[in-house]
Amino acid sequence: MAHGKSRRRDESDQQKGAAGESREELSGSPCTVKASLEEQGIKELKEVQENAAKENARLLAEAHEEKADARRDAKKAEAMRRDVEKLRAALEEEKAAMEKAHTFQTSKILLDVGGHKFTTSRQTLTSIPDTYLASLFSGRFELTTDADGVYFIDRDGTYFRHVLNCLRDCGRFELSSDVTSGQKKELAVELEFYGLLDHILPHYAQEVIGRALLQRECLDGTTCELQTAVAQVRALVFEMGSTTPFLNDKFQDLRFGITDRVVNSSPVWAAVDGKWFMYRDVRGNMTAW
Repeated sequence: MAHGKSRRRDESDQQKGAAGESREELSGSPCTVKASLEEQGIKELKEVQENAAKENARLLAEAHEEKADARRDAKKAEAMRRDVEKLRAALEEEKAAMEKAHTFQTSKILLDVGGHKFTTSRQTLTSIPDTYLASLFSGRFELTTDADGVYFIDRDGTYFRHVLNCLRDCGRFELSSDVTSGQKKELAVELEFYGLLDHILPHYAQEVIGRALLQRECLDGTTCELQTAVAQVRALVFEMGSTTPFLNDKFQDLRFGITDRVVNSSPVWAAVDGKWFMYRDVRGNMTAW
C-alpha cells in the first residue's frame, strides 16, 4: 500500500516536472515568434523597397526614352514640314509659271500700227506702267477691233518693233548701233508719244544738245572753243560718286545731264531731280548752285 502511494507520488512529480518544462517552453515562445516576425518583416520591407527602386528606375528610363523619342519625332516632323513647305513653294511657283504662260497664250493681241501688223500679248503691252500702251490695254477703256480682231493704232509703224522689243526686255534692250541719227530722230518722236523715250533713249535730249553745241562751234568757234565744246560733249551725262572726298553731302550720288542753258558761254548741267545746277565760271572752274 505504501509502495503504491510512493509510485503515485513519483508519477505526480514527473507530471509536475513535465508541466513546469512545458510552461518554460511556452513562456519563451512569444519572444522567439516576435523576433522571427520582425526579421521576416524587415526582409519583406527590403524586398518591397528594392522592387520599388527597380520599378522607379525602369519608369524613369522609359520616361527618358519616350522623351528622346518625342524629340526625334519632333525633329522628323519639323523636317517633314520644311520639305512640305519647299514642295508647296515649288508647286506654287510652277503653278504661277504655268498660269503666266497660259495667260500669255490666251491674251494674244493683234495690232495694226499704221499698216504694219504685229502680234504680241496684253502682258507685254502693259509691262511698263504709265505709258500709252499700258493705259490703252489696262482694261479701263472699251476698245473695238476690226472684223479680224485687230486693234488699230494710228501711228508710224516703221519703228514699232523697237517699242515691242523694249517692252519684252525692259532694262536689257539696247538700240542697234546701225540706226542713223535721222532714224533715231524719227524713233524719238514715236517713243515720246508712247512714253518710252527714257526707257530706250534715256539721254536723247542731251545728245541733241551736244550735237547742236558741236555744230555751232564748228561754224563759228575757234580751235580752242571747239576743243572746249568737245570736252563738254564728252560729259553730256555724268554722275557724282558717294565716295568723292571733296564733295559736300548734298552733291553725293547725283546724276547731272547737260541742258540747253548757257552761262559764261558754257552749257549748264542739271541734276536729275532738277534741284542743283552746275556750270563753269569765268575761270573755267565748275561751280554749283
